[in-house]
Amino acid sequence: MRPTKNISTICRMCEQGCGLEVILENGKPVGVKGAKEHPYNRGWLCAKGRAALDFFNSPLRLTSPLIRRKGRFLPVDWDEALDFAEQELKRLREQHGPQSLAIYHGEGTGHQEIKYYMKRFANVYGTPNFMGVGSICNASRTIADTVTLGGVTKPDIPNTDFLIIWGSNPFVSHELSPPRELSRLKKRGGQIVVIDPRKTETGSKADYHLAVRPGRDEILILNMLHVIVREELWDKEFTEHWVHGFEDFAREVKEKRFSPEEGEPLTGIAHELVRHVACSYARTRPACISMGNGLEHHDNGISTMRLLAIMKAITGNLDIPGGDLFTPGPRLEDMTRPLPESSIPPIGAEKFPLFCKARKEGHALCLPEAILRGDPYPIKGMAIAGGNPSLEWPNSSQVRRALRDLEFLMVIDVVRSPDSQYADLILPACTFLERDEHRANVYHNLPVISLRREVVEPLYGLPDQMIWVKLADRMGFGKYFPWKTCEEGIDYLLGGLDTSYHDLVSRGGIYEYEKRRYKKYEDQGFNTDTRKVEILSGRLKSFGYDPFPIRKEILYPVESSADFPLFLTTGGNLLCYLHWQYRYIPGLRKMAPDPMFEIHPDTALKYGLSEGDMSEIETSWGKIQLMASVTPEIRPDTIHVPQGWEEANANELTGSESADPVSGFPNLKSLRCRIRKLCND
Repeated sequence: MRPTKNISTICRMCEQGCGLEVILENGKPVGVKGAKEHPYNRGWLCAKGRAALDFFNSPLRLTSPLIRRKGRFLPVDWDEALDFAEQELKRLREQHGPQSLAIYHGEGTGHQEIKYYMKRFANVYGTPNFMGVGSICNASRTIADTVTLGGVTKPDIPNTDFLIIWGSNPFVSHELSPPRELSRLKKRGGQIVVIDPRKTETGSKADYHLAVRPGRDEILILNMLHVIVREELWDKEFTEHWVHGFEDFAREVKEKRFSPEEGEPLTGIAHELVRHVACSYARTRPACISMGNGLEHHDNGISTMRLLAIMKAITGNLDIPGGDLFTPGPRLEDMTRPLPESSIPPIGAEKFPLFCKARKEGHALCLPEAILRGDPYPIKGMAIAGGNPSLEWPNSSQVRRALRDLEFLMVIDVVRSPDSQYADLILPACTFLERDEHRANVYHNLPVISLRREVVEPLYGLPDQMIWVKLADRMGFGKYFPWKTCEEGIDYLLGGLDTSYHDLVSRGGIYEYEKRRYKKYEDQGFNTDTRKVEILSGRLKSFGYDPFPIRKEILYPVESSADFPLFLTTGGNLLCYLHWQYRYIPGLRKMAPDPMFEIHPDTALKYGLSEGDMSEIETSWGKIQLMASVTPEIRPDTIHVPQGWEEANANELTGSESADPVSGFPNLKSLRCRIRKLCND
């Protein structure tokens, strides 16, 4: 018999951080299964997780560094590759200044720990232009919660009696825990409301599905708040003691213009249903709200999510069992703290100052203008780790022009990403099975640190952390990067906690860094200027933004355009992919082999479309071609295009000019478009 061994680690096929057991035979991984002892997935494993070995064994993996010479990529060894990187990075700094380099971290190689090394490198190099996927994902929610509540909340689904899922499809994007927890919620008599223009897999399991018109979520929330305030359903004791600015807010939200009856023509939701859901939510304790990207990607995203934060607060659902919980992250050592930061403001700081200050980084969506037009100053070089901007960012044609215009582009990834075609240097990264790193599970209200372990030695690349350590050595920054192994780096990060790498191994890879406590605000208040929930936000006011959450231009009419008669929503993960990743894995590709857009049967009939018909979708930004998927589970006035397909890139249809003024997040979910049928071959 061949010797076998199981090693517990953490999956990184997506950002959820499920426990994974890897089965080794003679030191080689031969199987994976969910880790039953992990507090999040408890043995479950999704399609992507089950494909982890296909990812590890993919014949498309990069096996050596590649340098572009005379228009062709040639394999070189690591010494030559790092020499070239050193040469180009030093040239950029000498000729254009350190601020001319941008460093971008994406999802592709994991980003929770690796970004600390990248940010440290940026600081030592002297560039303020470290940035990442937070420029287009999740950070907007974080800002909205923080300027209102003083911290980020997550729904306590396992203990709630009433759940609103708004702009999210967790059955697909998270797959494991939501079906299990939602099933338990319904069995104990709880209720689920899903609000989304599409009746997604999650919406099909809900007690109520509100198919809101794209971009009208803000009005719908105000309609619900109107009912809660008019009916005096708010938690009076909590609001009196812990909410700043409620009186002015209540006075305005009670006005007739915010009633469900007035909102119905705008939102498309029957006023009776709005009243019922608002009353049910406010009268049920505990209740919680799960927000998704569907709320972020609008030009009114921050104000919309602030209103939801206010609704959580005034109904008394903050930091109680089954409500919306504050789960602080672990107090890790700050890898950047001992190092001076650049005195030059990062790209994006002028347009989105609060975002850049709160994130301590630049805004990635402002990079194309800096590269192409030198606004506010030129960016000449870029390093991309695990990212693919032309598929991730809006206005893809502009992004591609910008990448081509760089003097030096370095890409670090496991496979040749679409954007690597513009690179001067490509470095092979490791898969998550080939590196050690820590993982904090605050996404799931779990105050635990998990250990992702190197279960097999790297086949081709270096652990991502060590790429930056070795590059720092070449640049003369070695004293700032004393860690020679990932294990040493983990021990540094965990230095302020009562644990270490070897302690985590002995604990089975899981360490609880604090015990769950509720109503933590009763100790020292909320982390805001007033120590209260701030309907009138001092933080927003200090950056020159309107501190009041109800925008003056809120009640705009529904646009009507003969040229672009339909609403367009884009994005949304497919079950088998993560954004643009994994389409090269055959087993996953079989689950969704072709790019398809969703269209209602009535709308399809109007345009002469049947299932599978090739069609052209066009906006004022661009057009793409893909096949029709005819489904009744979408509004008749709306079509949906998924993200991540290189051959039918949804971001050819999007632009960056219509953006939220605080977060800079683009409008990807309430665009206008037109369609036409193409002749099928």
